[in-house]
Amino acid sequence: MSDRIIQAADLSRIASALGSLGEGIGRISQQVDTVDNAVTVTRSELAELQQQFNDFEVRYERATELGLAETRLVKVRQQLERDFGHHGEVRRTATGIMQASDVGVVRQETVKSVTEELMLLAPGYWLAPALVALSAWISDNKPLAETALAEALRRDDGKTSLFFALICRRAVKGVACATWLDRYLGQQDPRSLKRQTMVLIDATAGGVFAADVQLRAYQRFQVWLDDLAERAGFIEEQRRQWRDALTFRIQGTEFAERYPYLSKRSGTWPQLNALLNRADLNADMRDYLAGIFERALPSHARLSDGVDQLLEQLVTEHDERELPLRREEAMLQLIVDEGGRKDAAASKFKLSHQALEEEVSFTQLLTNAAMHAEQSGATRASQRLALALSRDWLRDAHSDVTLATRNMVPATTELAIGNWSSTSRDGSEEPQLIEALEAHIAAEREVALAAVALEPKHWIGGVIGVLMIASIFGGHALVSLIGLAVLGWVFLEYRGLEKRRELVRSAFEARRDSEVATLRACLAELVEWHRAFAAADALAEDTGAYISAIAADSHLAAPHGGGRRLSLDAA
Repeated sequence: MSDRIIQAADLSRIASALGSLGEGIGRISQQVDTVDNAVTVTRSELAELQQQFNDFEVRYERATELGLAETRLVKVRQQLERDFGHHGEVRRTATGIMQASDVGVVRQETVKSVTEELMLLAPGYWLAPALVALSAWISDNKPLAETALAEALRRDDGKTSLFFALICRRAVKGVACATWLDRYLGQQDPRSLKRQTMVLIDATAGGVFAADVQLRAYQRFQVWLDDLAERAGFIEEQRRQWRDALTFRIQGTEFAERYPYLSKRSGTWPQLNALLNRADLNADMRDYLAGIFERALPSHARLSDGVDQLLEQLVTEHDERELPLRREEAMLQLIVDEGGRKDAAASKFKLSHQALEEEVSFTQLLTNAAMHAEQSGATRASQRLALALSRDWLRDAHSDVTLATRNMVPATTELAIGNWSSTSRDGSEEPQLIEALEAHIAAEREVALAAVALEPKHWIGGVIGVLMIASIFGGHALVSLIGLAVLGWVFLEYRGLEKRRELVRSAFEARRDSEVATLRACLAELVEWHRAFAAADALAEDTGAYISAIAADSHLAAPHGGGRRLSLDAA
């Protein structure tokens, strides 16, 4: 009897201990699930937070660079005004003297007084003594004219020679104009030309010079090109030079709004976006060239008007001492234009800075005139001539850029939807990719369904319940009832598994529908991207043909005064 009591007591304690163990395991299992969910949520939130921080950091950096550039730009312009603002007064006086001399409404004493005052205001500036010499010439004061002219030539022989070549042309003194032009041309090295040579190109292209002088200048251009062409690597250098000029015109348009799905779910998108911009260069260049060649050139009823425009261009050309600040101003303005994107601004400045260099080769000068007219001070007449003289290099460079763009098109485009990823060649593999995506989701669904099963706590509870029910043979009816309740709980949990599996199936079905729809949208946008790229790329043939049709000898304006434009073919 005592043995039976001891055995029953021992069994009761064992059952109690097993029950406590089951409860403990159940709580631990719940805690592990909770921690696992918390870790998953935390990782997701951390990734999102990291992305937000990275975005904020980029925005902050750009805003900082933008603010610094705007502040520095104001200071640079103030310094330009402070250090070189008086040059503007000298420049305005030059045209004023010409026009006053035409109508004869200003006394020579007044002109003499003004020009002499400018000598005091602008020490070291070549134009001040040049204006004194001009004033003395008008008033027939030869000694003063010679003295002032010598000082102007000492300060800047090239600009002074070109200045008086234009002055003599304005006064219709052909021999003197040719003499001054010969002096200017004789000083020039085609490998290292001053920026003011652009005025000579404008005068030649715009028909300002007399026919014989125009022909002489054009022939000198051809001699310069022949001299440069004798250098080793010249052709390759010109192609690179023009490739850089074309690359500068490639825009940085963001096409994400046109392709909302592809831009968010393809790691290849930055490359696709860049390729659209590169392909759009064809239409951009075609329109750019049409704007130069198909719009009428500004016409001047009088020779003096045409010369005055060139004189103004020459005298307003930045002085050598201004150029460092002008280059800094250009760089800062690019940073502002790019919204603080310093790298993008630096890339553009690198491609265009030659237009702000003091000395460049003749071919670089032509490139600057054709592609960077605003920075180089070129007119549309000089742009026409520059493009005509550079036609072959431009055509070859355009072919190079077009070929490089085509070679950059990726063989496949990456796609990432949820945790599934694949690639597509051109968006035409929709059935295969949908099948692969559905198979991926189905595999994950089976894993999730397999996870919907009785957990260790249920199995332990079932064992404990059986043991507790077995204690009825020891006369412990209450313990048996508890065991029965435990088994009932396990049974209810088992019955609920199918409902949970249905929820899992529904969730995966909704996920499948959503992700398949997203995949279809991505593929449709990829098809549209290829169509848009092909259409933009096809314009390369039209642009290339337009460039090839440019003829050098048809882009020199007839000289003022009714002179016949000389045949350049014979030259």
